[in-house]
Amino acid sequence: MDDKQLKIVNEILNDAFWLGYILEIKRELKDYNKKEILSSFLIFFSSIFVEETVKANYGGLSGKRKITLKEIEELRNYNLKYSPSTKSLNTNEVIEEMGIDFEHYTFDIVLSLNDNDLLDINFRNWNFNKSSNFELLDGIVATPLRWIEIIMPEIYETIKETLQNICSIHINKINSCNIYRKSYSSYKLFNNDINKDDKLYILQRYGLIKTIVFIENMIEENISFDIGKFHFNFKNYITKAKSIILEMLWNDKKNNKSINIINNIFELNKKDISDDFYAINRKCRNNLHYSDYHYISKKDYEILINNQDKYLNNILLVFDEYITYKFGLSYKIGLSLAKLEYWSRTANNKIWYKIN
Repeated sequence: MDDKQLKIVNEILNDAFWLGYILEIKRELKDYNKKEILSSFLIFFSSIFVEETVKANYGGLSGKRKITLKEIEELRNYNLKYSPSTKSLNTNEVIEEMGIDFEHYTFDIVLSLNDNDLLDINFRNWNFNKSSNFELLDGIVATPLRWIEIIMPEIYETIKETLQNICSIHINKINSCNIYRKSYSSYKLFNNDINKDDKLYILQRYGLIKTIVFIENMIEENISFDIGKFHFNFKNYITKAKSIILEMLWNDKKNNKSINIINNIFELNKKDISDDFYAINRKCRNNLHYSDYHYISKKDYEILINNQDKYLNNILLVFDEYITYKFGLSYKIGLSLAKLEYWSRTANNKIWYKIN
């Protein structure tokens, strides 16, 4: 194995390990809301891992049923390239199924919060929560660690032992978080200074940004170790994951001209982000392709990590400017009335009597 091949295999192993690590944490959690946050992260990044390893002829897929390359490609492309739009058939199907209504006060979305901090919105994962997709997603999420077990059995046991030794502190840390869900109204969530495509964009991207920040904060230690010739480093993994997200915004800007708030983000970036950052971020992002390896110097790496968080912060600054969520008396009254209306539509005579 020459130096370049070693770097490619190490890149795959590092990605596989940290996806497997987060999966092991998720398996140990009891709380559904916390498991769901980790699941959304795993589905997004594992779909990329699986498609890239298959295409680079480095492996196959784990799961209970045979999953086709077309299914993998569709999920990966949805995660990396899909940008919601009022002109999109898929977007409008989700809007109809969820009952999204930006014009009237209805409880049409669910917010996931960490204490009082908005963490995710159920719009972007709506299709993932359908039972018809469970086996597909289960197979994709299970694949990275299974890949190590099959391709590198000689180091798999060492990796499993490492997982067990370092997992508990992060399981306890996530268990200490107060993550809960609240029904909410998309009409109340947004102010009227942005168009529908901007609102849909926030619904789709907000949780993706906050989830990766949450994962990094939960595993904030710079965990790094070697097994034989291979180097495992959490900071390297999460840096690449962030580069993938940030590159998506550039593609969104190029391909979806109806979204105006992206321009606001890039205006902030002009003040905060050095010009040489973008090419370095793209180089890091391109290491998701396991058929090649793009070397990043120590100097470039410092530029990368010094600017990524500024970029992520600018995205959230712009998003937060246009959303509001409160759970005071008016919210409680509105939710009670919504429940009453729901019961009145679906109840039998016995429940009608109870309501009256």
